[in-house]
Amino acid sequence: MNKLIWIFCMAVIALSTQSCDSNRVYEEYKEIPDYTWNMNNTLRFEVDVTDTISVHNLYINVRNTGGYEYSNLWLFVKRTSPDGNVVEDKFECSLATEKGKWFGSGFGDIFDLKIPFKQNVVFQKSGIYVFEIVQGMRDEELKEVVNIGLRLEKANQ
Repeated sequence: MNKLIWIFCMAVIALSTQSCDSNRVYEEYKEIPDYTWNMNNTLRFEVDVTDTISVHNLYINVRNTGGYEYSNLWLFVKRTSPDGNVVEDKFECSLATEKGKWFGSGFGDIFDLKIPFKQNVVFQKSGIYVFEIVQGMRDEELKEVVNIGLRLEKANQ
């Protein structure tokens, strides 16, 4: 029941902020089954980029429960451009202070954080860019991760 209430509230929030979010080019979340992210579970995002002139910012969105055991999250992010060029990054997401206070906004026991990943990016080619994200923590099954998202927005200049 709590899960249904949470999903409903997140949908209402998403719909209410959608109309005033004019910089957003792309945003998608992937659900982590049973809030347990297996290290072999690769999350795949396909972003259709048509604007090769504007400057963009990329964000990793993380939703976790208060039961998440760590204050950070290591990710491996692979980006494949339309011409097949591959760039791989290791990226650390700080989720909480050293004293355990979660960053981001919270609703109940779920915390939502938008983390800057790449800033001031100009895409060289138009077409489909594929982003693949895997968790890089030492746990084979990382517990209490609800969703991982990718957001692309036009940078304010």
